[in-house]
Amino acid sequence: MLKRECEKKSRQKAVRQILAESKTLIPTLKPCFLMSPLSVAQYLPVDSAPFDLIVFDEASQIPVWDAIGVIARGKQLIVVGDPKQMPPTSFFLKGDVETDEESDESIVDQESILDECLVAGVFSTYLNWHYRSRHEALIAFSNEHYYSNKLCTFPAAISSPRLGIKFVFVPNGKFVKTGKGPRVNEVEAKALVDYICTEVRKADYKPRTIGVVTFSMPQQKLIRTMLDERRSADPVLEKLLPDEGPGSYFVKNLENVQGDESDVILFSVGYAPDECGKFTMNFGPLNLSGGERRLNVAVTRAKEQVIVFSSIHGSQIDAGEGGRTRAVGAGHLKAFLEYAERGNALASVTPVDTSNENFSNVVSAFLKDKGYKVDRSVGCSEYRIDVAVRNPDDPNKYLMGVECDGPTYAGQRTAQDRDVNRTSVLKGLGWHTCRVWSVDWAFDRARSEQHLVELIEAARVAPEPEPIRQVDEEIKVDTIDQTKGTEMASPNASTRHHPKYKIWESDSIFLHEYFYEPSSRPQIARMMAAVVETEGPIYESVLRKRVCKAWGVTRMTENVHRVFDAATPRDVLVTDHETGRVYWPKGTEVASYREFRVPSNDPTSKRSLEEIPPQELVNAMCEILTDLGGCHQDELYRETIRLFGLSALTAKARKFLDVAFALLQSSGII
Repeated sequence: MLKRECEKKSRQKAVRQILAESKTLIPTLKPCFLMSPLSVAQYLPVDSAPFDLIVFDEASQIPVWDAIGVIARGKQLIVVGDPKQMPPTSFFLKGDVETDEESDESIVDQESILDECLVAGVFSTYLNWHYRSRHEALIAFSNEHYYSNKLCTFPAAISSPRLGIKFVFVPNGKFVKTGKGPRVNEVEAKALVDYICTEVRKADYKPRTIGVVTFSMPQQKLIRTMLDERRSADPVLEKLLPDEGPGSYFVKNLENVQGDESDVILFSVGYAPDECGKFTMNFGPLNLSGGERRLNVAVTRAKEQVIVFSSIHGSQIDAGEGGRTRAVGAGHLKAFLEYAERGNALASVTPVDTSNENFSNVVSAFLKDKGYKVDRSVGCSEYRIDVAVRNPDDPNKYLMGVECDGPTYAGQRTAQDRDVNRTSVLKGLGWHTCRVWSVDWAFDRARSEQHLVELIEAARVAPEPEPIRQVDEEIKVDTIDQTKGTEMASPNASTRHHPKYKIWESDSIFLHEYFYEPSSRPQIARMMAAVVETEGPIYESVLRKRVCKAWGVTRMTENVHRVFDAATPRDVLVTDHETGRVYWPKGTEVASYREFRVPSNDPTSKRSLEEIPPQELVNAMCEILTDLGGCHQDELYRETIRLFGLSALTAKARKFLDVAFALLQSSGII
């Protein structure tokens, strides 16, 4: 039935009917359904089998009555959302969205399923790490006003005009009616559109996604119309501002921007005195109960920069007790505009009381004695970098973030946070980091001091880490080897370049019937020599598999082994091991062989551990021990298989690693 429906060109059955007639097949083919509450009611029959799990995302925007029907269709429930963001509103229920801006006043907040779950005492947990913003100024306002400074944010490694928050004052902006239409601020809209068109045309402009957020629907429509007209009249501008992909843009208002994000967000406040100079203190949805949550959504959409276009200063808003408006949203808008006018003037470098001679003070004093300029306790949230070393060649950049095993380290609740997640986020923000251990400093201070200086100087010439551009993009960050301990960069991420393993392939096709003929043995011998020259050192079993594949031989029988025994060249260099015989290319000095080969981008180049000669495993172990300075045997084994692109340390794999380890021990290197 389903195949027939898929092949039809017209008159297909209704989706609801198809789902009803294939109750067991559809969940097998598609075990995960992505649907809105309305789609669930529209397409899923009431008597369909219950889902194992129901997940609501952006639950703060889902009314209770929409959610109840969906909840009844599942065995377990997860509700995900932020109670400090947009509540459900009647905005999405309006059939006519062409009303004027005064209609914003009639928007009514509704109770969400998220609020209901919190009130009902459903088990809750909070995600406190914020890593979207590449500059703390982008989240610091919301962290203070909405999250009680509980969000763990991370400082940027660089001060740049492309990062942080910027305020653009439009002095002549007026909030007036355009004919019989709604009130808009045309001067401010033009200033914002001019800014976008000028920026993207600059020769040194690096494309980044742009989001325009307005505080009213009419202002949104005005800016969208202006941008569309500019793009239509200028093909170059249309190419520089595509609808999707790198450099794309969107124009939305406070009511529908939740869930979006962009590299740079441009705000058009819009509200200003009218043509008579009267300022009404009417800020649309912000004046309503819960209006401050709309502002919170808007100001947290940017990853790199927020630019605020406003025709008023924060000081012009008379909000608070005794003011012309007591709306919390208006008061927060006043605070946000004042915050934006200060720009990136955050308390990112906190004065430190040096009277307490703690470990980070000692490290800081040492670096100052060495001539480095350092900042202490860099950051705005509970997480701060203990000692940040500025780049002598560019004072706007930090050269190295030094983390000490003090209160900040101890304050992280899990080892994953302390030793993995935090370092990963900092690398994404452009930091080179290293860890200084107080025990090392106490027992071998001279060596620890020397190593720290070496790491800082290495960071001085290392390439600058690339910023995170997209969530689904693979991040490739140049790393600096850390001091020994759990935060050591894995050798798998080492900057050393190892040769890639190359697989031999025959340039001819042979009939397997002739494989057993004595006349074919010279050809087989030549092929074996070619495989050894390409892939050597190589196990005898792998060598024979390569030749068999070229001849179309699929089974390694006794007859096949006899052919190989007779055809194997007598002058080839061979070493015998417990795990098998290894063939070497001509002219190779086994005693001085120090290479090991790693997989290339070709998936077929990844070898199983039983295909890697013990000498290569020995050489990989030597490099790991050189990097780490020492480790447990199991850790050595795990790091070794990672170098070869493997992950599972099985009993079978351990057998081959044990042989290599014994060979390493007998060499006297360890």
